[in-house]
Amino acid sequence: MRIGKYQIDPVLLEKGFLKGCGPLACESTCCSVGVFADLKEKDLILSHRETVKKYMDETQTTNDSQWFDSEVFDDNDYPSGKAVGTEVFNNKCVFLNKSGMCSLQIAGESEGMGRWGLKPFYCIAFPITVDEGVLTFDDFQQGKTQCCSSVDTIETTLVESCRDELELILGHDGYKELLDGQRESPAERLLVPLG
Repeated sequence: MRIGKYQIDPVLLEKGFLKGCGPLACESTCCSVGVFADLKEKDLILSHRETVKKYMDETQTTNDSQWFDSEVFDDNDYPSGKAVGTEVFNNKCVFLNKSGMCSLQIAGESEGMGRWGLKPFYCIAFPITVDEGVLTFDDFQQGKTQCCSSVDTIETTLVESCRDELELILGHDGYKELLDGQRESPAERLLVPLG
């Protein structure tokens, strides 16, 4: 199945989460090693550095020269084709506060930019990712956390649990097309009926 510019990995239609698990039950462990951002996202964040600093706590560094790695790498799944990692500070992404909340998201919401106004695309999309043009499930936290560990015995499908993430990537119409594809897939006998 293809939707827009993305090939859809069948895993999105075949796997799911246990009831009560998924992105809404986030444990923030995916942020423990930092995250990756497009260079343009880095520039956006740094252009709002003083705003972001207002929403950081004592477990974070407000020294913005310590927010991003110095190494930039090539990756065609990022809009600019270049990505950079965030630094780890106190054993977590520099933007993760002591409550497990993202300071970028808090700043965006509080300052009228929207919850995702400053947050990097792949942070928002996780545990959904794009890998060489394929929209798929990122198994980075598989078996480490319940919030982002998929299971074969589906109680809630990845497509249902990751609606916000998938709508971000595919748009509303693309998400609806994915839902329709889920209903028609061979795995439909395993799926919870959609309301």
